[in-house]
Amino acid sequence: MLKMIRRILAIAGDSRPRIYLGILFNFLKTVSMSMMLMSVYIIVNNLESLTPEVIRSALYVLIGSVLGRFLFQWFMDISMSAKGFDIFRDYRLEIGDRLKKAPMGYFSEQRLGAIQTVLTSTIVELEQYSMLAIMDLTGGLFMTLVLTVMFLFVNPPMALLSLGGLAVGMIVLRVIQDRAAKHTPVVLAAQENLITQSIEYIRGISVLRAFSETEKSESAVYAAFDRKRQADWEQECAAAGLLKGYIAVYKITGCGMLFLSSLLYLSGTITLPYCLMFLVSAFLVYSEFEQMGDGAFLSKKINTELDRLEAVTNIPDMDTTTFELNPDSFDIEMRDVSFAYDSRTVIDHVSLKVPQGSTCAIVGPSGSGKTTLCNLIARFWDVQSGEVLVGGRNVKDYTADSLLKHISMVFQNVYLFHDTIENNIKFGNPDATHEQIVEAAKRACCHDFISALPNGYDTVVGESGSTLSGGEKQRISIARAILKDAPIVILDEATSSVDPENEHALLAAIRELTKGKTLISIAHRLTTVRDADQILVVDGGKIVQQGSHDELAGISGIYSNFLKLRSEAIGWQL
Repeated sequence: MLKMIRRILAIAGDSRPRIYLGILFNFLKTVSMSMMLMSVYIIVNNLESLTPEVIRSALYVLIGSVLGRFLFQWFMDISMSAKGFDIFRDYRLEIGDRLKKAPMGYFSEQRLGAIQTVLTSTIVELEQYSMLAIMDLTGGLFMTLVLTVMFLFVNPPMALLSLGGLAVGMIVLRVIQDRAAKHTPVVLAAQENLITQSIEYIRGISVLRAFSETEKSESAVYAAFDRKRQADWEQECAAAGLLKGYIAVYKITGCGMLFLSSLLYLSGTITLPYCLMFLVSAFLVYSEFEQMGDGAFLSKKINTELDRLEAVTNIPDMDTTTFELNPDSFDIEMRDVSFAYDSRTVIDHVSLKVPQGSTCAIVGPSGSGKTTLCNLIARFWDVQSGEVLVGGRNVKDYTADSLLKHISMVFQNVYLFHDTIENNIKFGNPDATHEQIVEAAKRACCHDFISALPNGYDTVVGESGSTLSGGEKQRISIARAILKDAPIVILDEATSSVDPENEHALLAAIRELTKGKTLISIAHRLTTVRDADQILVVDGGKIVQQGSHDELAGISGIYSNFLKLRSEAIGWQL
């Protein structure tokens, strides 16, 4: 229990003082509740000489007890109850910042399900129940300890009985925690599997329909839902009976205290006022502690969820420095670079130079490593050996964000946010005016189709731009890159989804965009490649040919085969 509280405090950040204050108010609330016994004692101790003054004194103590309880409960609520939401709101933002700095290899399909589970269900449960668990645990502990200490001074046998009930309750509590430790990981794994299966089903729905495999895939999703239901049911069954038994221990101990106080009075060991005070105490001593059954189960559940949170969000950070990259030039160089995904080598001892202001086209078969080369330059991954330099400076010596400030990228697989078209373009430059956005759209040949939409630039696109065609999405992403106006431009098949009618205008816009800039372009189209200052032919993770179009066209190899295939394709007739 204390471990859980320490772990929550460790991630509480600026909310930590408010949690400490809430625990203090919880203690003061307990003290206020115990003052009711003083009111009972005043009345009973003066039964034979009961006067209005005595009654008023007892009433004042009782009113103070009730007001103190509600006042400190209110103070605890406003200082602590909502802090779980504040803590994990800030923690979500912190995770987001760390995810931005993680290498792209961190985001495997399997890990995406785990990340989504943690950021949704795990953190939701933590923000809802973490403060509740702390309040239940500390409140129950304070009430029992305060009254037990009082018993110890007044009548040691009563204190021993109270401690005996507490010891038995702790044993049951330990069993509850063990049950929680056993079942909570199963529930979390079932939840993660459910989200992973659901994401995979939704993403692949078109393929499943095309190949009539929806029934088989639905079976996997249904099985994931059923496993989650079964895991939740088993967790509830594991805890329900023990929680009732836990409460029964304290009810039975309370009855024992009633019986013992009566025997002590009849034997003349204690007076009637103390007897009646003990009778009332029997109903109070475990009143808060009984709630610890839920709190204890929650504490173990929370500990397990915190373990899961730490495991999934133990995100590798590529940045080992806070230095900002501000190069004097924008030459790009790779020196003997090698890179592998797990054990599969993708880039094998590659060296290249792209002078500032020049254009470089990268061609090669599918899977040859073209996109990986560009991703290494943009530092989406870090190389395993060798160096990537911009302006003569190793990119590892600077933050990834400061490098990307100097790079505009257009990806082959375009992602648009569920937002307006204007905001999607504005993502390239948040301070841009509407006029600048329209100008960028015109240069990217997408102004006309945007204007034809019902709400123009205020049209909201679906998630990942699902309401637009592939070519429309790609032109918007090019407008975004044009608006950013970075000195280095990387195009990954930027014209692959553009229709022939717009390709010429789009290439002209790209040429205008890249004047005086360093351009690296991955392309399969001859029109995109032939005007480049240098062409790199990549195969098997190595640069197998390098030169201009005219130089490579006359050499037997991959590039000349590329030209032959393109010329044959152009010559096709219907």
